[in-house]
Amino acid sequence: MSDQRMKEVLAHVKGRIDASGVSEDIEGYPYIQILNFFPDDYYEELVETFKGMDTNVFQVLSKVYTTRSVYQLTTGENNDVHMNSFNNITENQRNFWKDFQTTFLSNDFFKTAFLDKYTDHIDFPYPDQAYSNFRLQRDFKGYKIGPHRDRLDKVLSVMFYTPTTTDPDILEDHGTALLTPKFDNPETYPLHPDHVGTGKDRHFLFEDMNLVKTAASIPNSIYSWAVAAKSYHGVTPLQSDHCRHTMAFFLKTPKHLTSHHKLYGDPDFKGA
Repeated sequence: MSDQRMKEVLAHVKGRIDASGVSEDIEGYPYIQILNFFPDDYYEELVETFKGMDTNVFQVLSKVYTTRSVYQLTTGENNDVHMNSFNNITENQRNFWKDFQTTFLSNDFFKTAFLDKYTDHIDFPYPDQAYSNFRLQRDFKGYKIGPHRDRLDKVLSVMFYTPTTTDPDILEDHGTALLTPKFDNPETYPLHPDHVGTGKDRHFLFEDMNLVKTAASIPNSIYSWAVAAKSYHGVTPLQSDHCRHTMAFFLKTPKHLTSHHKLYGDPDFKGA
């Protein structure tokens, strides 16, 4: 894709982010939803490129999440970010994802754009030290992740919905549940049996949460949130045989600075 075309794609995405607002209709849960995130023709090429990638280049996420496979565009640890060289995919796929990397990731565009949106909702005094991970995700029938706020080493997350179907029931099934605890002191709730986290990484049971809304897997949309004291979300077990395609961007803190990240809604939060 030409440099001029990628500049036009970037301008479109920047315009969509700039025009968005942070919602807090769920108290203490700052999030953003954006439709028509990419230009239509670019989005169609993205979906076809993603869909055409061989299953063998994806890796099972973990022993816990065996129904999720991922392909990393970037990986990082303590601000040492590595860009994928894409040696295991076709030339057309490699060219597409390299252009994507250059336009949105290696220049920290997504990092800067979303940090700017959440200025009032993030308290991390070392934003220059925050680093990003970006991956493609394929989730299969039965995939689930219990209600959780996200780990303290995550500053913000962005889910890009790239479904390969327009069936409204599947799009709802493949969405993300936005939740609130049913009772006070959720830290005392029973834990989700498939992921026994600790501290701010605890995963809870869906029956102990109220479903406020679902961020459906609308084609060419994103759902983003700043990690906060009440940013509970999860994915109920997927019912459809249709594979769930998403992309995920995470902005993370280096391990030695994680304790400096104060969550919006916690008593020690000071803001920007």
